[in-house]
Amino acid sequence: MADKGPRLLDGLTSTMTYGQMRHYADTLNVTISSALLPAGMPGFYDEATRTILIDRQLIYCQKRCTLVHELIHWQHADATRKGVYGARLERRTRRETALKLINPLEYQTAEAMYEGDPYQIACELDVTLQIISDYQHILDSSHLRCKVRSQSQQA
Repeated sequence: MADKGPRLLDGLTSTMTYGQMRHYADTLNVTISSALLPAGMPGFYDEATRTILIDRQLIYCQKRCTLVHELIHWQHADATRKGVYGARLERRTRRETALKLINPLEYQTAEAMYEGDPYQIACELDVTLQIISDYQHILDSSHLRCKVRSQSQQA
C-alpha cells in the first residue's frame, strides 16, 4: 500500500464537527473505527494497517480532538510511540493538533471573554483542556522566543 504522495490534511478545519471530520477522513487512505480501548488510551494509530481506533466511551468533544491527533500521526506515518523518539513524535503531534483545532482569533476572543479560565475557553472552542494547555504552551514558548530574540538584538 504505497503512498502516491505526501499525506495532507488540508481539508480539516477547526470549525468542523466530529461527524464532518469523519466524513472528510473517508477521503483519506486510513480506516477509522471505534473500540473499547484500555483506560488512559483515548485513541490509537497503527501505521502497518493505517487504522485509527477511537475509544467509544469518550464524549463527543474528546472524540473530535482524538481523531485530529490520530490523523496527524497518520499524516506523518508515525510507526512508533516508544522511547525518546516516540516521546518526540507525541510532542510534535500534540503541538500540531492544538494548532489545527484552535483558531488564534477565536482563542483570543474566548480568553478575553472568560478571563483566561481554561475550562470555559475549552468549552467555547469545543476542545479538551489538554488542547488548551498545549496551545498555551505554544503561546508561552513563542513569547519566550520573542523575548530572548529581542534581548539579544539589544545587546
